[in-house]
Amino acid sequence: MQQVLIKKFSLRRNGVVYKAGTIIELPDSEADALVKEAPKEFEKVAVTVISDADAGSDNSEEKALKDYSNEELKAMCKAREIEIPKNVNKAKLVELLEAVNNAEEGALPPVNTAATVK
Repeated sequence: MQQVLIKKFSLRRNGVVYKAGTIIELPDSEADALVKEAPKEFEKVAVTVISDADAGSDNSEEKALKDYSNEELKAMCKAREIEIPKNVNKAKLVELLEAVNNAEEGALPPVNTAATVK
């Protein structure tokens, strides 16, 4: 089995739709065929997911994002149509993805209280 990152669009497999930015496990032959036929839409990756039980904290999502390589984080940003600044570092990529994840979950962004006082 190989892990494949869906960089663009979505993938329907066995009646399930996987959105861009999702990593799925596929048999080797299917993964090879997807990447060969559409390299701009799919990429083979190797990701270890940290579960809540293994992490022992509520920050499992943050730790999982930090485990990705810069290229994988950039692919996730592109898949979610996040603008990537020039000379961006890994920490900034993680911050951008976390901000989008929090927005999708309905969480409010942090407020700069100093900027609100006049």
